[in-house]
This record gives sequence, structure tokens and C-alpha cells, in this order.
Amino acid sequence: MGDISVLVVEDGDEKFEAVRRALFPSGSYRRLDRAPDFSTAQRQLEANHYDLVILDIRVPVLRGGSPASKNSADIVELITRGQAINPSYIIDLTEFPEELSANSSYPLEYFSIEKYSSISDEWKFRLSRHIEYIKRTKIASVNFHDSSFDYDAVILTARHDNEFVPIVNAMSWEKGTLSDDGRFPGFKVKTGVWNTSTGFALKAAVVCIQRAGLASAAAATSLAISRYKPKIVSMLGMCCGLNNAASSDPQKLGDVVIMSDTFCWDEGRYSDTKRAKAGRMQEIAFFEARPVSGNISPALKMHAENLIETSQKLLSKKLAKLYSVHSSTAMITAARKEIPASPKIRMGQNVSGSSVVAASAQSKEILKRFSNAIALEMECHAVYSATSFCPGAKPEPICIKGVADFGDGQKSKEYQQIASVGSLVIFEQVICSYLGQSFDKTALPSDHQ
Repeated sequence: MGDISVLVVEDGDEKFEAVRRALFPSGSYRRLDRAPDFSTAQRQLEANHYDLVILDIRVPVLRGGSPASKNSADIVELITRGQAINPSYIIDLTEFPEELSANSSYPLEYFSIEKYSSISDEWKFRLSRHIEYIKRTKIASVNFHDSSFDYDAVILTARHDNEFVPIVNAMSWEKGTLSDDGRFPGFKVKTGVWNTSTGFALKAAVVCIQRAGLASAAAATSLAISRYKPKIVSMLGMCCGLNNAASSDPQKLGDVVIMSDTFCWDEGRYSDTKRAKAGRMQEIAFFEARPVSGNISPALKMHAENLIETSQKLLSKKLAKLYSVHSSTAMITAARKEIPASPKIRMGQNVSGSSVVAASAQSKEILKRFSNAIALEMECHAVYSATSFCPGAKPEPICIKGVADFGDGQKSKEYQQIASVGSLVIFEQVICSYLGQSFDKTALPSDHQ
């Protein structure tokens, strides 16, 4: 953590070697780059962040050219105008500090000036003190980053067309704030200010993993938490509803599940069963579940339970009204299926796995292992687990998904978009309750169409 990265913009070999030895007398450093001219410095500064840039007052445009103070001034201008990745500190190390101070093209407030001399060591001692200060401030900056929040909420989704797109479109974004963040190869990310129907303006990021499964969900969650430092991290979208044969209130398409705890349904041990006949041990296996639970934020769970207890009917009407006007209802009616008229909001156990379940026999097997489970999907256990292991200030995790099928091979793709948007509606109400806003009993989010 105490190591630093340095760019030395210097065309003279002798001076560069003197600076290198002064910076790192033991030869130990994280990164030391050299730019002997303006063109190289420009490329380096556009591609890398440096803790320190040491700049000579006179450098050539290209190596071997004539050094000029204008070229150094242009490097500073690149930095101060935001055309380069800003270094943390700039030191101008020159034999001609008077010339630098007299040059009006240099914004002297942006850097320190140190006098270089080939016959004196005073500049080395002063440079050493600068380095120690930079190291301490870097450690302080890292500690601050780890212990603080930036974004209000991060929303993770797995699938693009039926989760990410309808959720982003259903959120009311403050004009001019919605933008793409292309820093995560393989993922699609939108960031902006989300204006909730209850009056909050939340700094939010919506991340599409663009694939299903526990491994990719864990990686995406860790990256999103590290990058955005959110107060709340969530997974929204669609899931399978699991109905126990003894259930008196079976789930229906369009219901929304808040996942209180999660397990990996295929986490355990397979072994030969003693019931197998001799010579046929490979044909029959016994599964012993050894799951580790992942859990919702206790604070968000309390607010979710209160909403379900006090506002179930109102939430149901809110969802039914939304479903009836959503653009995907045309697909539902065209398939001669019913638009959910009285969707319910439930809280309970979820099971995750990295395999798509589209077989009744497998769904029944999962229910044998986890008789209390009411939902099945492929990411939420990873989200809860990754959040629990993240360093520094931990976000509050919550996973909510809408029921779009029952894991029986009868995939009801017509319901996937409304299930995803339904999860957003309930997520919005829970976090606004958590942030101190009473439940909005009348308004629909403005873009939930």
C-alpha cells in the first residue's frame, strides 16, 4: 500500500538516473516510467494514473529534438484540462526555477517547484520528504475509500433483454444523468440519478452481467461494490416459483419474492448408497446437502416485513395496475394467457444454482432438499455471499425477483419482463422505507410503462 507509481518526464539520461536513485535508493518501487519527450508523456498520461509526475521545464516534442519550455507547459495543460488521467502530485524538478516562475503559461498552483543540481544533494532530501508525504496520503486515501460510500444503490441483473432493459426503462432518470460506464468488459452498466416515485434522488448504477450463474454473479457483485461503493446492493429480475404440494397459497406468475435467505441447492456431497446391489454402486448416488446460507440485510428485512404486513393489498394493486399497462402485456394476451390480477409479495427462502432448471422432476428434488424454499434462480446466493466477504464499509444486500415460471419446462417467457419490473417496484418501496420515506400509496413510478 505504501508503494507509489511515478512518471519522470526527462530527456537527459544522467539526470534521469540521478532522479531514479534518489526516488528509490533500494531499487524497490511499484512502477517507474520514463517519458523522454512530450509525445511519450502524452501517451503515458492518457493511459495510466500516476501518484507522482516529475517534470523537467524543458523537454523536446520527440526524443532527440530540441528541448523547449512550451512542451512542458503543454503537458501541464493536458493534465489541468482533463485530457489526461490526473496524477496525484506534480513536481517540477529543474535547474531553472526562476524561468518557471516567470513563465505565465504555467499554472503554478498545481505543482511544487524544486531546484535540481548535479553538485548538491539538497534536492534529494526534499524529494524524499515529498515521497514520504505522498505515501502517507495514499494510505489515508485508501482507508477513506474503504470506509465510505459513494453510490446509494447498485442493481445487478443477469439477462439483458428481459431484466436489464425493462428495469432501466422503468426507472425515472434525472435528465442528463443517465450514461454508460464502459470500464467493465463483458458487462453492460448504466449510471445516473434515479428519481424515485417517493421523491428521493438516488445515485444509482444498474449492472447487467449478461449471463446467468453463481460464478459470474459473485465476480460482478465484488467488482460493482469495489467500483461504486454503494450503500445498498441488490439483485433484481425474474425467478422460478417453487410450490410445495402441501401449500395452501401457491405462488402465481407475477408474484414477487423478497429473498430472506439463500442456499446453493447443489452444494453438498454425492456418495454411493448402501442400497445399491454389488457391482452397481455407480448407478445410484446419495446426496447429502451441506449448504451455507446467505442472508438479506437485517435492516432491509425489517422494512420489507413491515411493508408486507401493512401494505400487501396496496402493493398488490400497484403491481396489478403496472402489469396491465406494461408493453409486454400484448405478448401475454397474444399467447392467450392471463395478466396477473392480484399478485402477492412474499418473503422467504431462495435456492440458487448454476444450472437452468426446466424439469418438474428436478424441481421436486430441490424441494426435497429445501422444503421451505419458495424461489429458485441462479445468482442471488452469490450476491449475498460476495457482499458478506467484501472489505471495508459493507453495503446492505437485498435480492428481489418476480415469478416468471415454475421450473417445470413450461417457460412462460411472456411474463419475464413484468416479473423483472415488478421486482423493481418492490425494491423501490423497500429502500425508500429504509431511507425514511413513507410508502407512496398512490403514485406509480413515472416511467413504469
